[in-house]
Amino acid sequence: MSSTVGIDLDGWQRLVDGLREAVLVVDPAGTVRVRNAAAAERFPRLLLGEHFDVHVAGRQLDLGDGWSAWYFTDSALDHAHLRLAGGTSRESTLKTIVQLAAELLGEHCVAVVPATRDRLEWWRCGGGEPTVARTPRRASVLTEVLTGTSTMTKITSLGDGSWGVDEDFGTGLAVPLGVGGALVVVRQGDFTPNDIERVRLFGKHAAVALESASKLTEQQRMIEVLRSALLPLPLPELRGVSLASVYLPAHQRAKVGGDFYDVHPRTDGSATFALGDVCGHGLEAAVHSGRVRQSLQALSLVETNPVRLLHLLNTSLRATGSKLFTTIVVGELVPLATGGVRLSLASGGHPSPLVLRADGTVQEISAPGAIVGILADVRFTGEQVTLAPGDTLLLYSDGFTEARAHTNRTELFGEQRLRTVLRECKGLPAEEIARHCEEAVLRWLDHDDHDDLALLAVQAV
Repeated sequence: MSSTVGIDLDGWQRLVDGLREAVLVVDPAGTVRVRNAAAAERFPRLLLGEHFDVHVAGRQLDLGDGWSAWYFTDSALDHAHLRLAGGTSRESTLKTIVQLAAELLGEHCVAVVPATRDRLEWWRCGGGEPTVARTPRRASVLTEVLTGTSTMTKITSLGDGSWGVDEDFGTGLAVPLGVGGALVVVRQGDFTPNDIERVRLFGKHAAVALESASKLTEQQRMIEVLRSALLPLPLPELRGVSLASVYLPAHQRAKVGGDFYDVHPRTDGSATFALGDVCGHGLEAAVHSGRVRQSLQALSLVETNPVRLLHLLNTSLRATGSKLFTTIVVGELVPLATGGVRLSLASGGHPSPLVLRADGTVQEISAPGAIVGILADVRFTGEQVTLAPGDTLLLYSDGFTEARAHTNRTELFGEQRLRTVLRECKGLPAEEIARHCEEAVLRWLDHDDHDDLALLAVQAV
């Protein structure tokens, strides 16, 4: 029956369904005729057609002719649910769960959750800071809840486990906390029916929050693992050489971009080095730069000549079918017995390297070549240069020279300004040269958007 004595039951159902408060509509005989989802969740045993006899503080609204609507709210529990929903990591969410449960539901709380290597984690809180312990997968008194065969278990004897309370703890109530987990609330006295419902409802929200936070944690872990493979490796120590770098992706939140650099030392003291720029931005460019770096590292094991190395790299990248091209400078570094280093360079469509001599003069090293990874018929040329002690080779991406002024977005930083900045670095070590160039272009940008920025300084010492 949809309406009775002026009460539109269908209308009331539509009205209360969207409310967060638990709402019941009761007829003159005390029978529940309408309940919303919040009421069904809070009073799961109180079904439509059953007699209303819930001893919970509620707000009554007289609807006339003996009909009434009852509103139930638990502000403390609602606030707890909001706090749980804000968790962004598994660890912080577990801490919040046991802290809130200890504050609102009992004197001591334990969250038992699966851990790695077939173990259990016991997150405990008795009013202070949460603690955690790990044990083999044994918790006989929680077996039914952990396996999902029971939705609630009363505990009067602890048995094995890292509970953090004495054997004469009182009474415990265990509810599921996601797959393979349990939330245990411990107190000295017994649990009233209302207490039991509050524990059950809190456990349900805690399980949802923990599942969400665990997924976020796992996703973040996967992102960090993948990102670490795309980030530049720490610069190695080389005999007779000092190295420094700058790496500032355009998208700082992603921490990776299409620019890259690498230095791979060999056992004889020489090394292969490279700095490149993949066409494009964001994740796609970063993934392709990782492919370029891996290919180059593998190929450099069998070929040291930069020109031939670029030909092999071009063939390798074309075989992947990628539509992104790369500009790159590849070099071989050989320390000289008499001091200084000999460099062999080859370029594939990349800005020409610059050399800052010890006397402050700046020299361009031209080695023309085609872009890498797209064309079958490409040509590369090689160039050799010797660095005396105090001389510095500078490789850089076009993010430096094409940086746009914050005062006039049509004005580029340009190669001449970079040369001027480099001349100002006369007598400075490699690390200070890299920092000086970085600071100069960042001042030029003044926090405006920019392309990926990469720089590698190779100084003979």
